Amino acid sequence: MSTPTQDPAHTNPSASNKKMLARWIASGILFFIVIFTLTWISIPQTPNPLANTLTHRMFFAALHIFSASLLLFLGFLAVGSTRWHLETADPTANPAISGEKASGMSIHNRVHGQFLSNTTEQFLMFATAALAASFFLSATGMKLLTVTTVVWIAGRFFFWGGYWYTAVKGLPTYPRAVGLATGLFCTIVMASIAAAGISLHFPLFEGLLQTTSATQTTCFGLLLAPTTGIQASNLIPLCFFSFLIMCMWGIAFFPKVSPPALAITIITTTGWGYLLLSGTIPLRF
Repeated sequence: MSTPTQDPAHTNPSASNKKMLARWIASGILFFIVIFTLTWISIPQTPNPLANTLTHRMFFAALHIFSASLLLFLGFLAVGSTRWHLETADPTANPAISGEKASGMSIHNRVHGQFLSNTTEQFLMFATAALAASFFLSATGMKLLTVTTVVWIAGRFFFWGGYWYTAVKGLPTYPRAVGLATGLFCTIVMASIAAAGISLHFPLFEGLLQTTSATQTTCFGLLLAPTTGIQASNLIPLCFFSFLIMCMWGIAFFPKVSPPALAITIITTTGWGYLLLSGTIPLRF
């Protein structure tokens, strides 16, 4: 008499959870691609007048960074409003008196607090990458700043909604992975542009200070090409960024395989490898 087989999902809940998380991560990647494409198409493909000088490009980036920072204000306002209701109902819920009690009293307080904390971390990474990328973007490439900012903001709202969904349903917080992945991909896009620009122009960045209306571009017309032939070695930035990618592989596999980190590492490695192997970023010794 044969023994009935059991569903692996019931015998190993951890495996089932990992599969569910993988599906949410895949959904996050698809969500990013769809929103990115729709936003890119909706913005007219016209040269940006705020890309002629480095000052103009930094000003343009600052406007987008400010727009993204407004989500921090929303999160702070949501946390403050929740705390006000908690403390007026029970003065001992004040964090200065009993932080543990305050954190456990309201689902609103927990969700808004997590959103504000994570958005602060994500904003710091995205703002730094966007500002660094603006140094090297061409007039056409400046469109990426607008697109990634819009997508990043959309991802943050999805992240916020994902926390609400899981808190209300009492389920694992997988839906927030969609919003988290969306924001991370925007940061990766900007950071990759900055890394490519640094590697292209290192160690001579004087050309970036000049008017760029007639400057040649590279990397699908998104980056400013060096104005003069640079003979000096660019091994320092190339080795540094390659070392960071190697660290990402280590994080993805140790102490155990992490599907989210692995997906991000594969995408980053593929893009960086293409830039090097295609000659978009020349290797200068």
